[in-house]
Amino acid sequence: MLGNIFSRLTREEPDSLIEAQKHFDVGVGLATRGLYPRAMMEFKLALRANPKFAEAQVELGSTYHKVGQLDKAIKSYLVALQIRPNFVVAYTNLGAAYDKCGDFVKALKVYAKAIVLAPQDAELRNHLGLAYFNIGSYTEAIKAFRQALVIEPDNARAHYYLGLVYVDLNDTEMALAKHRELKIRNEKDLAFQLLDHIQRQSLQPAAHQVARSNAPAR
Repeated sequence: MLGNIFSRLTREEPDSLIEAQKHFDVGVGLATRGLYPRAMMEFKLALRANPKFAEAQVELGSTYHKVGQLDKAIKSYLVALQIRPNFVVAYTNLGAAYDKCGDFVKALKVYAKAIVLAPQDAELRNHLGLAYFNIGSYTEAIKAFRQALVIEPDNARAHYYLGLVYVDLNDTEMALAKHRELKIRNEKDLAFQLLDHIQRQSLQPAAHQVARSNAPAR
């Protein structure tokens, strides 16, 4: 009898993992199409089948994030990190959620942890730089963006974000240098956006805070 129970349990465990993966895959597809409520349901079903499915927790959090339910997104990311403490994507998304909430100090701490786990990730340096930028720590922001460029010299966003910092510092010469870097790399949209910030700053020299956006328009 015990043998039959053990056999049934070993069969059911792989089945639950397969079921969880199926719901996860469906959820990713729905989220990609912008069908977020249905995607959330699929991720929840995946987690019901496999409560230790860290990727499903992150995707659920990401879906909450996209519909503006940041408290739920943060909770999902934290659960994912309880399941897998070294999950870099969970740290990155958690930092972005804190950033969106305006909790920049928590964002900084989270990004710093992620960088320890993935020191060669240029985008993490960009995220860190933006968090510093948002609290007005320009020196640290510049340092982070420059580190991103050491890792990935053609990282267009690092050039763009550096340009934004220079705009905020009223350093038009350095901002224009970043604009030229973007043009050389044929990053027309980012170059246009940065030039727009530069021009608006030149028209309002008394306004120190011109471009506080976290990221370029998409």
